Amino acid sequence: MKIVYCIPSLDNSGGTERILTDKVNYLAKAGDYDITIITTEGESKKPYFLLEKNIKVVELNINFNEVFNYSIVKKYLITHQKLNLYTSLLQQFLDEQNVDICVSTGGKEMEFFKKIKSKCVKVCELHFSKNFRKQFLISRKNNIFWRLIGNYRNIRLIQQVKDLDQLVVLTRKDLKEWKKDINNVTQIYNFSPIYSNERSLLNNHSIIAAGRLDPQKGFDMLIKAWSLIQDKIFDWKLNIYGQGDLYAQLSKDIDENKLNNTVFLKGRTNDIKKELLESSIFVLSSRYEGFPMVMLESLTCGIPIVSFNCETGPDEIIINDDCGILVENGNIEKLAEGILRLINDNELRVQKSIIAKKKSEDFSKEVIMQKWINLFNELYLKNKTK
Repeated sequence: MKIVYCIPSLDNSGGTERILTDKVNYLAKAGDYDITIITTEGESKKPYFLLEKNIKVVELNINFNEVFNYSIVKKYLITHQKLNLYTSLLQQFLDEQNVDICVSTGGKEMEFFKKIKSKCVKVCELHFSKNFRKQFLISRKNNIFWRLIGNYRNIRLIQQVKDLDQLVVLTRKDLKEWKKDINNVTQIYNFSPIYSNERSLLNNHSIIAAGRLDPQKGFDMLIKAWSLIQDKIFDWKLNIYGQGDLYAQLSKDIDENKLNNTVFLKGRTNDIKKELLESSIFVLSSRYEGFPMVMLESLTCGIPIVSFNCETGPDEIIINDDCGILVENGNIEKLAEGILRLINDNELRVQKSIIAKKKSEDFSKEVIMQKWINLFNELYLKNKTK
């Protein structure tokens, strides 16, 4: 079976690049799959994550990102030209290679994907929630104009996916939302990108958070929550892993709240498993998520979780506070209370840690990839009998 994945680039260390790499590597080793990845951004950049040798990468070097600082008119005209080029090149490749299934990860090909005249099955796998584009804009500029732009982008996304062969979303909640508009939708969770047969000993007074330092991840709210309990935490530390544009602002927040001895911005780590296994609590402070992989990584390492109940994801991992504590989205006081509760109750931490480790089996690579294989086989056979 010939499968093509479309993604802007492979040289970033983001969650989409990571999960895609793990998926195609699994398929490549499973046999009977001829995998090609098509990218549009950059030129001859080495993939951040290692790919199996039998996976082909086709770099189209269209570079949509280069128009970012252009004027509106120039940006529109050049983007239109680039989309026409991308349409032609992708159409040509799918036809010449007799591709069976083409999978979009939600990049620029979505502007024309449904219009491509190819015999292959067209699939979109969304790595974000239905309302992501609106949430993204509001998290940065919360006013009526940007809300309207966000609503328009949501409507555009619905139009782009409704005539595809299949849309795959990350959560059951998102599946329910999408079914209000389209029928060709199913749901498959992400799997944990790490494996560990160990469980954290929970003997370090260390709390961990991880993600890009940007508004989405809500580390500003986490620092505020920590400031509310700083006089009650004894020798506990908060380590925040990640890089991003908010580093300076978050550093300032730490300084202003006199938290320099207990809160640390650690930068990017190349071994998140090691850091998780040496921690005793994981905190997710995101304003919104698709399906947070770092929570799955925490389960794998048996780390009890405190999390905002943001729109999609956390409440399908933490159920009835089994492996962690779920608090009202954006409620900083409740987040602080949840953290303090786990700090003060070692028995509760151990109880939730054991449940977390057991629950991680539901999100193993083998379990989730079998669902993808079943879906591909179903779509392939259906297409062949048309």
